[in-house]
Amino acid sequence: MTLAHYVLMNKNTPVLSFDYDLGDHKAVRIREVFAPEAAPFGLVDRRGDLSEAELNYWWRHRAIPSSRAQIKRLLENLQLESTLVLAEKSFGLSLSDRYWLNDEDDPASWDAVDFFDNDFSDDLGFLTLGQDLAGSSPDAPDYRTVNLSSPNSTLGGDLLKKWKIVNGERVLLKSGVGFVNQEPYNEVAATALHRRLMEPGEFTPYTLFEDGRRVYSACPNLLGPDEELVAAWDAIRNVKQPNNLSDLRFYVKRLEDLGLDADATMTSLAKMFAGDFVLANRDRHYRNFGIIRNVETLEVTGIAPVFDSGSCLWSDTEFLEVPGDFLYMAKPFKMNGMKPVDQLRLFDGYFDWFDPVMLDGYPEEVGAILSQNPNIPERRVATIVDAVREKVELLTRIAR
Repeated sequence: MTLAHYVLMNKNTPVLSFDYDLGDHKAVRIREVFAPEAAPFGLVDRRGDLSEAELNYWWRHRAIPSSRAQIKRLLENLQLESTLVLAEKSFGLSLSDRYWLNDEDDPASWDAVDFFDNDFSDDLGFLTLGQDLAGSSPDAPDYRTVNLSSPNSTLGGDLLKKWKIVNGERVLLKSGVGFVNQEPYNEVAATALHRRLMEPGEFTPYTLFEDGRRVYSACPNLLGPDEELVAAWDAIRNVKQPNNLSDLRFYVKRLEDLGLDADATMTSLAKMFAGDFVLANRDRHYRNFGIIRNVETLEVTGIAPVFDSGSCLWSDTEFLEVPGDFLYMAKPFKMNGMKPVDQLRLFDGYFDWFDPVMLDGYPEEVGAILSQNPNIPERRVATIVDAVREKVELLTRIAR
């Protein structure tokens, strides 16, 4: 067993020290706890302890998931046994928070290693986006010399994606699925909807970005200085849910305990799920929304801007020719999902902000956005526009 001696850091704050098995890629012993209040949400278990099991749970979810498209081939070409090795080589750094692993035997400083302020190579991002695998550019890096120090080593999700520095700004590029590549255009359609339903700052804006021979969605980092994104799942994972609270009310109560106003939370969620209803978003799971915490004060400052809405507009359905093709289960707030209309009705009484005029012309705007994609047939675009129009009409009736 080859051990490394790490300190889990939250920016400049040591959280705990632990021994790490470089062969099995896991923590084997927590040696000392310094600041449990600065630990990642969910790391403290229901007994109030920080355990090796919870630390390893957090660390496994830190790495690129094994379900990511083309990840097996990537690891084979890089001659790595696990995506956790990529995370190790980048200090576990992310652009979603300020956690990192400091090696006690070769310590570094936050200012020297963080990717929010320091440049990083596009090598690994080029590979995690699958660009070289498609032969899209003569600039594809050589696997033997690729620079693995990158925030792309801790980027979650199953779609091909990467962080890229564009004019000094950290921008997330994300691909679609298959030859149709509808999801990037869906993100732009979602942004158009969110602009109608929400105030600036309540959503993350997406645009189209051409890189190589493929079109991606692009969005800026949603975090401000000293902020971290806390997924809804991590906010509730190790908190006991009372029997008298539904899943939604439990989540709202948890945020209220963290200092957020319950009515304001319900209104924010109502806006997000109203948008998801119109878009037929099938993937708003507990890791696709959350809250913002300041890593210096450790205060939860608000609801995270809405992000990651691309799995919508029936992009996973091939034909859209029969009513069953339009059916999907909405997440979350019920085991295995629920009917979208039932999810929307969870927010009865929180639609005072809604005016039907907000959505005038929106179905046609969706059609114009999707028509920019040369791979989507006109007939399919027209079918989606009609379906969105029906969703708008139903949302209007429910909100009233």
